[in-house]
Amino acid sequence: MANSSVKFGTYVIRTDPNEMFDRLKKPQAVKLEPRPTFIKVGAVSNVKGSAYMEYGNTKVMAQVEPPKEISKSNNRSGTLGIIICSVKYAPFTAMDSETISRKETFMSVALKKSLEPVICRHEFANFQLEIKVLIIDDDGCALSTAINCCGAALIEGGIPTYDLLTASTVCVLNRQEFINPTADVEDLLLCLPGNEDSVEEHGLLIVASLSAVGQISECFQKGYLLPTTVERLCEYALNVNLNLLDTIKHVLVNKVKQHVAHENNEMSGTDDETDHSS
Repeated sequence: MANSSVKFGTYVIRTDPNEMFDRLKKPQAVKLEPRPTFIKVGAVSNVKGSAYMEYGNTKVMAQVEPPKEISKSNNRSGTLGIIICSVKYAPFTAMDSETISRKETFMSVALKKSLEPVICRHEFANFQLEIKVLIIDDDGCALSTAINCCGAALIEGGIPTYDLLTASTVCVLNRQEFINPTADVEDLLLCLPGNEDSVEEHGLLIVASLSAVGQISECFQKGYLLPTTVERLCEYALNVNLNLLDTIKHVLVNKVKQHVAHENNEMSGTDDETDHSS
């Protein structure tokens, strides 16, 4: 596992955005493929549904708590289960507390909106499902990585879903399109001053989709983008989601194969240590 070298808060409002943009490493062409990706399901031993994901230098851990019955005194109980999502940054994250709090609040709400259409909530009526996410390192695409990580954790935990959820992030900055933008690009987008007279596009798009059924679970947009640009960026994101889907499926299938092999070994009385040595 590579050592983290992500620096937070690189761009501040007093810095000239144009000067900082000139220093960015810009892609020569749009590449509709994910970053180097590592996924491990069952990453937390004492939790049935968990996953760990590295998306480039962005590192995320997700865990799904077992459904808990809602007390009768709670008026929120009904025919659909309740989803509770919380996103937290690791304590060692080098960001000020106000920035962390703002990001955690937004990402918690966004994660809930993305996951609710995917989970078969009618399967656990009068129950609540709590999903916790820890952002260990953030080099951009933190929300979309959290969505991907949660999607894998839900499947690993046996939570009924309509499909496997995948998500990706794309953006436009100074007429330059970025697929899977880094934290530097995202920070620069956020610190651009608002100008009502300016018609130049700059914005971020996060798309979560159910590829098998051809549906978009949720779409988040920040900044000013023309409808044609939104449509083009959305197509980019959906293509990246399809590529991510193959990777996550491969990891989940291998997990099932390992589980089946382990059960077969136990039934046949085969010693695991013997298998490893052979």
